[in-house]
Amino acid sequence: MLSLCMIVKNEEDNLERCLKSVYDVVDDIIIVDTGSTDKTVDIAKKFGATVFYYKWNNDFSAARNFSLDKAKGDWILLMDADDAIDEDGKKMINVLLEDDKIDAYLFETISYVGEEPGSDALSNLNVRLIKNKAEYRFIGAIHEQILISILNHGGNVAEVPIKVYHYGYLSKIIKEKDKRNRNMSILKKELKRDPDNPFHNFNIGAEYMALGDYERAYNYFKKSFYCSKDVKTGYTTKLIIRMIICLNQLNKVDEAFSLCNESIEKYPNVTDIMFLKGMLYHRINHYQEAINCFKRCIDMGEPPLIYRFITGVGGFKAYLAMGEVFMDIKDFDNAIECFLNSFRLNPSNKAILYKLSNAYFSKYDEKTAIEKIVSHFDVSPEAYTIISDIFFLNGKYHESLKFIDMALNSLKNNITYYIKGRTLMYLHKYGEAVECFEMIDGGEYILDSHINNIICRLLIGKDIKNPMLSLKKHFIEAYKVFFKFDLLLKKDVVLPIGVEDTGTYTNVIFIILDKLFEIQEFELFEKSLNMLNMVNEKDVLLRLGKLYYRHGAYKLAEEELTRSMKLFDIIDEEGMIILRSLCGQKEDKIS
Repeated sequence: MLSLCMIVKNEEDNLERCLKSVYDVVDDIIIVDTGSTDKTVDIAKKFGATVFYYKWNNDFSAARNFSLDKAKGDWILLMDADDAIDEDGKKMINVLLEDDKIDAYLFETISYVGEEPGSDALSNLNVRLIKNKAEYRFIGAIHEQILISILNHGGNVAEVPIKVYHYGYLSKIIKEKDKRNRNMSILKKELKRDPDNPFHNFNIGAEYMALGDYERAYNYFKKSFYCSKDVKTGYTTKLIIRMIICLNQLNKVDEAFSLCNESIEKYPNVTDIMFLKGMLYHRINHYQEAINCFKRCIDMGEPPLIYRFITGVGGFKAYLAMGEVFMDIKDFDNAIECFLNSFRLNPSNKAILYKLSNAYFSKYDEKTAIEKIVSHFDVSPEAYTIISDIFFLNGKYHESLKFIDMALNSLKNNITYYIKGRTLMYLHKYGEAVECFEMIDGGEYILDSHINNIICRLLIGKDIKNPMLSLKKHFIEAYKVFFKFDLLLKKDVVLPIGVEDTGTYTNVIFIILDKLFEIQEFELFEKSLNMLNMVNEKDVLLRLGKLYYRHGAYKLAEEELTRSMKLFDIIDEEGMIILRSLCGQKEDKIS
């Protein structure tokens, strides 16, 4: 008999997917709810679960062990509500239960990261299937572990190629559940009790890394590394990989190379490290060395399960990275071949098609490129939507409009209306664009739709009252910027935002500036530049220089980047690279 044990809280968006994936292989479902206020419990009961209630005390192990105490089965399957077991893999489970010599099984967890499933993922081995023994219990208030308990009691553990897909690290879910703050709070308490614990230092470093604080993350990783130097852990290579990524982000390229080389000698079959070395070479424009590293990754293949972390480094991701190098050196034939190989290995990753499309437009005439892009898609409104988006991003607005209209014949939703509105805006059909933006009633495009709607209305002299009211209700920073922008346009008055931290407002201003430059509404763009006087941010000239460079206005880019250095002593690595590039262009013309 097999029991499923889970702890949950407010998982109405995930729980049904999880239970559907395992319902036909478990005999007993134990759900421990730690304080749900949504429909989580109702969904659990729909699947015949026995629901227990547990008062949350900031201790994941305590809650999980409570669930294990309730299990009736000889074996226990461990899952989270935002997991789903692979359809083919779960067919192996009944066979695994028959082996008396094994006490626990490790499955591969594929954790999706970023905005949506499929584009990027990380891999970990996790204990998922255990014999129901009272001595097998979790330890640790967060990132709880049961493997130590099993091994300490003489249990035998085996790895099996069963995949569990984890959706909990997608950007939207992390933000909605405020996971970073929750995790950080618990980890800080754990570190206060045991400051030299390598696992806690590793985990808090991972949290800071996810927040973009690479300096602090690296310091915690380094402490974890030295505290566990003489101890064999299951996360050592993942720690090294994260340290290399942090060093790269901190512009400590030499240190990153050094750590890569040391680690490749010690862990020669960890493809991830070779992949990161290739990325470092690409960063410093050592193109052939980068290509050699990515070819080596493909020869190595994916690392053993115990070391696997960045999914695809031995296959589709290596081909994708190599294709990007070939694009940089304008070897479009090899770039196309690499992108095609990448897509064959991971056809669900539509982001690869965006790279491939860029290569097609670089190599072929427009008609041929369009035909080749379309050939990779089926005939469906979803496919037409992606094709339209690809054409838009390549500046082919008429083609983009054609395909989004085909999609809208049978698929009318926020995404299709947004893409059509955006395309019409770039075709200067502002009145029609407004109609599309006003069809959007929510979702991830709502802020951008409001901004586009107001810009279009301003360009045709239409009243902005209604979209402004919506901005005021949902996006107060954007509302304040447009309120003062409207005053600037009507009365030529520049008023400061009036808060100490104006970074968020500056971001909104640059969104407006970027759109106006992109659609070549230069008269309104020039007026909009006065909005930069509303905020007190010293990097505005640096950002303005980058904006000009991005849109090909190289003389203006050089002027603003130079002013940024002279007036504020503000420049970053990207700005220096741009300036060097612009100086190089001058030298080429002189010679």
